[in-house]
This record gives sequence, C-alpha cells and structure tokens, in this order.
Amino acid sequence: MKKLIKIIVVLAILTGVMFFTCPEEEKHVNKLTQEIVASANDSQKDDSESNIIEDIGNAIAGTLSEKVVQLYVKSQLKVENYTLLNVGKMNYDGERRVVTIGAFNHVFCLVKAYDLIDDIQ
Repeated sequence: MKKLIKIIVVLAILTGVMFFTCPEEEKHVNKLTQEIVASANDSQKDDSESNIIEDIGNAIAGTLSEKVVQLYVKSQLKVENYTLLNVGKMNYDGERRVVTIGAFNHVFCLVKAYDLIDDIQ
C-alpha cells in the first residue's frame, strides 16, 4: 500500500511540473525559426576568406532572413495545447503534421529543418 501511495505522489508531482512548465506558443515559433535559419546558414557556408564588408552584409541578410522565416513560421504553425504538453502542427510534405512537441519548458523539433526549407521555398 505504501508503494502505491509513493507512485501516486510521484505521478501527481510529475503532472504538476508538466502543467506549470508547458511552453508557450512563442517558444515553438522561436525553436522552429532557429532550426530553419541554422540549417540554411549551414548550407550556405563556404571556406573562402571574407572581408569586414561581407561579414556586415551577411549579418544584415541573416537578420532579415530570420525575421522573414519567423513571420512565415508564425503564420503557418498551429499549436494545440493538451494541458500537460503542447504540439505544433504545420503543413509538411503536403499534409498537416506534428513538427514540434513542447514539455517541461522545452520545445523539441521533430522534423529536419532543411526539409522545411524546401517547403518554404
């Protein structure tokens, strides 16, 4: 009987922690945006030397592209809240799919970002 009570208490604590640490929709948008931008930047990197003007131009272009991607993700991502966790869904490969899961104040991306880049283009 004591073992059952301990299990119930642990489950109650876990449920409470999950309830109070369920991330907001903005975290889903930010995580997906970061994944897409990082994947795009990785695909564009080259080993050539650059000068300060190119670095400044790349920084400005990176900031602008991040804002554009964030606006796109914000318009396409729908987050469904299930009290203890939430799920972000987006059109992916022609159908609505789960792309993020949020729990314990963290968002996990379930798809490869470079696949989403192809859908964005």
